[in-house]
Amino acid sequence: MKRNCSFSPKQVGVFYLSIVCFSLLVATYFLLIGVWMVIIFTSIEILALTFALYIYSRHALDYEKITIVGKQLLFERSWGGKVQSHEFNTIWTKLVRSESTGRDLVLKTSAQEVPIGFFIGANEQAQFEKELERYLGI
Repeated sequence: MKRNCSFSPKQVGVFYLSIVCFSLLVATYFLLIGVWMVIIFTSIEILALTFALYIYSRHALDYEKITIVGKQLLFERSWGGKVQSHEFNTIWTKLVRSESTGRDLVLKTSAQEVPIGFFIGANEQAQFEKELERYLGI
């Protein structure tokens, strides 16, 4: 399961470069005709855009991966460049709804609880839950 992003990191880079070039071109024109204050606002604009696209790019490659081999379930999540792995025994693992919200899915054993399915749409969640429950508690 991957995050639904409209831009790939490469497309973000091309977009960023084109916006920066255009902004600097406009700022240079105004600087040449004597309106030097525009360069200050252009710098602020580029700084804000850099910050926003940096945050976007960090999370563009987020994913969740579930691998089931025999009685072992391996859950891996990449969130902001940090990878977390959790290993479960399918016999002792249950898939339940979160007690706090009632709609989020949680892999639960006696020792740990791990929320899953952040990137699944509401209309696909029931099907995902049904498919995963086939492998649990066997």
